[in-house]
Amino acid sequence: MTTDKNRIDENELRGQIDKIEKFHGYLSPGAALGIPMLNYACEILGCNLDDELFVTVESINCLPDAIMALTKSTVGNKRLTVKDTGKFAITVSKKWGNKSVRVFVDIDKLKDYPIIYDWFMNTKDIPHEKVAPEVLKAWTDILSYKVNDLEIPDKKKKVIAICEICKEPFAYYMDDKEDKKKICKDCIDKQDL
Repeated sequence: MTTDKNRIDENELRGQIDKIEKFHGYLSPGAALGIPMLNYACEILGCNLDDELFVTVESINCLPDAIMALTKSTVGNKRLTVKDTGKFAITVSKKWGNKSVRVFVDIDKLKDYPIIYDWFMNTKDIPHEKVAPEVLKAWTDILSYKVNDLEIPDKKKKVIAICEICKEPFAYYMDDKEDKKKICKDCIDKQDL
């Protein structure tokens, strides 16, 4: 890491941009935001992007792709959770760590970056290729964070059952107090309609 606003060096930045472009298809502003957000979280936690990280992303738009392109965290290995609150925020923790950090776009800080502000608040139609470089220039100047103690829940037991309605096998997790479920989520959702 360099000392200029804690930016990563140019070669490392280029490598991260290349990974995102390859994975996401292009460097969108939302995916570009993932670069300083992840690097900032790792700086605060004292970890690297190659470490086993657990990440919760609060937007379905672009940001999850940046996480998957730059880390080993994916939805499939259960180290990436997408909780779509519509916010550009991520919460990162290290495996076996006792702290997490939530990094988010700070609207008050965006006011010093009018191009990013107008794109973020959707007040003007600004081309992606104009916004993404501004995001990388702003780096962590547009971000804030909060460190939290991490509570690690007990691991739930994975159970395979046959749904009584559709007759297909399905997996779910239960704790010791929970009775075995007999209906899959898809059939439950259909019943609620």
